[in-house]
Amino acid sequence: MLPYDSDFDYRREYVDRWNTGVHRAKIWMIVLGIVLVLAGVLSAVAPYGLYAFMQMAVGIALLFHGVGQVASYFGTPEFFRSSTLAVSGVLNALLGVLFLTLPAYLTASTLVFLLAFLFIVTGFERLTFARQMKYFQLPCAGAGTVTGVINIVLGVVFILMPMFSSIVLTYVIAAYLIVAGITLIIEAFTLKRIER
Repeated sequence: MLPYDSDFDYRREYVDRWNTGVHRAKIWMIVLGIVLVLAGVLSAVAPYGLYAFMQMAVGIALLFHGVGQVASYFGTPEFFRSSTLAVSGVLNALLGVLFLTLPAYLTASTLVFLLAFLFIVTGFERLTFARQMKYFQLPCAGAGTVTGVINIVLGVVFILMPMFSSIVLTYVIAAYLIVAGITLIIEAFTLKRIER
């Protein structure tokens, strides 16, 4: 990390980068949010019959989401970077690759702990983003805080009850996808240019 430079206007650089990419980010967040919600609903409606298809669709969605998070991390000015975003991106991409490569009978039994850590890291990333939204006085920072706390609680439940979690994994994945999709859509609609 570069040393802090008191003569450099970090806030202005952050605002300029934010304003430059806010429209594109909004569109991608809405599209990805809708895809995640649809994948979650389909997974909940037909948990076993569509599991193989959903496994592929979820894997692709998580892979793109993870790559997007890592790209967003590197696109953020260094002073405002949150390492939880990069970790969450790597975990999402890894989870996507596992969904794409592992057979269905393995994914149900081995992904419980990875999902637990993903929930926890994503929760901290949501809390960090909500704090940044609050700092720049953007609306609906509370929604990010609530979803962050929910993600952390679900992650802890997964760690404490792995057998139960693996039994209901399909429904939990559906819930995760729906919550993640709704969160992205809410955040997309609250994104706006930062006025100086």
